[in-house]
Amino acid sequence: MKKVLTVDDSPMVLNLLEIALSMEDYEVDQANNPKEAIEKVKENTYDFGIFDVNMPGMTGLELIPIVKSMENGKNMKIIMLTTESGDEMQKQAKQAGAKAWLIKPFKDDDLIQLMSALSK
Repeated sequence: MKKVLTVDDSPMVLNLLEIALSMEDYEVDQANNPKEAIEKVKENTYDFGIFDVNMPGMTGLELIPIVKSMENGKNMKIIMLTTESGDEMQKQAKQAGAKAWLIKPFKDDDLIQLMSALSK
């Protein structure tokens, strides 16, 4: 079973992600903010990370290099989840180590297809 860490300051988005991923047999851990995500990565290894871009205190873009520098996070495939579709921000995310970009609101099928493609 693949493990996923979802990081978003919106409990509703975290719940939507958990429902969609659990139905596809992913094991889901949630973090409400980047600091909590860092603590979880210290203790667990995840196949995927789904990070919101805009969060208080630290953005998802700032979280990527921190997670990627950690032993448990170096192989995590990171998907950015955001309402923003700007090319420059997507470029920054890819340079930081994100593998994909998903725009909110998202369809469950789009998320699952994206994760399936990244698993290959």
